[in-house]
Amino acid sequence: MSDAPLKDFPVVVPFPVHWSEMDAYGHVNNARTFTWFESARIAYMARVGLVGPSAAGKDTTVGGIGPILANTHADYVRPVVFPVNLVAGARVTRVGNSSITFEHVVAGADDGVVYTRGGSIVVTLRYATNEKVPVPPEVRVAIETLEGRTAGG
Repeated sequence: MSDAPLKDFPVVVPFPVHWSEMDAYGHVNNARTFTWFESARIAYMARVGLVGPSAAGKDTTVGGIGPILANTHADYVRPVVFPVNLVAGARVTRVGNSSITFEHVVAGADDGVVYTRGGSIVVTLRYATNEKVPVPPEVRVAIETLEGRTAGG
């Protein structure tokens, strides 16, 4: 894989495009982009301890605190057409008091062609009371470590 577009993304998730993802316009439906972003974002949050293992009927938050999506957007660079294997990357560009800003890229797994760029913001929430809470310190440290930055730098 030509990894140039994703070289600075610490979490990269591979997946194939399925024929059924194509729409009437002859390319993968644009809504799929948000599923690819989500897959990379969830993998990232699992790596830094913001979400726990998923099990039927079980709470996947850590200590009752977990992420909730506040915003997401995409810039479509070129249409995705079957057949292709893709990779979706996620990295954190900012950690606020109670929010985490992600950057996303979807590219060809074999050639590195960029199909979509975008981002998202998640807010850390105490699910029992539906209130925003600060990003837990251990999650901040895990993000900085994963990103290869020093805390506060």
